[in-house]
Amino acid sequence: MNERHILSRASKSPTQERGERRVADLLQSAEYFFETDGYDGTTMSGIANRAGASVGSLYQFFPSKENIGLALLLRYMDELSGQLDEFEKDLPDTPKEFAHRLISIILDFVAQRPVWAILSDVPALMPHQYALDRLSAVLGGMMASYARSMKERELSRVSITASLMIRAAAQGIRLVDARERASLRREMQRALGSYLEERLSSRPNAHE
Repeated sequence: MNERHILSRASKSPTQERGERRVADLLQSAEYFFETDGYDGTTMSGIANRAGASVGSLYQFFPSKENIGLALLLRYMDELSGQLDEFEKDLPDTPKEFAHRLISIILDFVAQRPVWAILSDVPALMPHQYALDRLSAVLGGMMASYARSMKERELSRVSITASLMIRAAAQGIRLVDARERASLRREMQRALGSYLEERLSSRPNAHE
């Protein structure tokens, strides 16, 4: 079962409006438990009870906890894609500046949605690479502006590497003391900036 099918299943109900409202309640409940109890500590019955739904109703929309986690990851990726679309409208002039702003966007996003980093670290969800593949594709499109002569396969490797670095940053920053996060953010910006500056050529003037 692919991720898009999972998400489409979560929209089925006797009436579309009621179904969407029920799904939103269930996902909000799942977010609460994933953040407070962790993925392993969250139960389907707990999610259903907090959302005011029966366990049977929950299973109607989401056959397993894994399906709920994937649905949330897809929703987060949709939200992040919207922010990256806005970022792409006015890209910085250099790969280094690009990396600095990109890290800020990602880490600010994760700070507001801590469950994203939690779910990204769940072994049961790791085989589903849709979110990572999508992020790599989005970054590849933006990075092409800085490396117009780079071959597609090589650019793909660079974007995948950058995506993995970003994923590590998003997961790792929540594990350090809050007082150290600003310093760690700068180190992550420096690391990604150095990598992209080395791998990508200078971006042609946008007005040329």
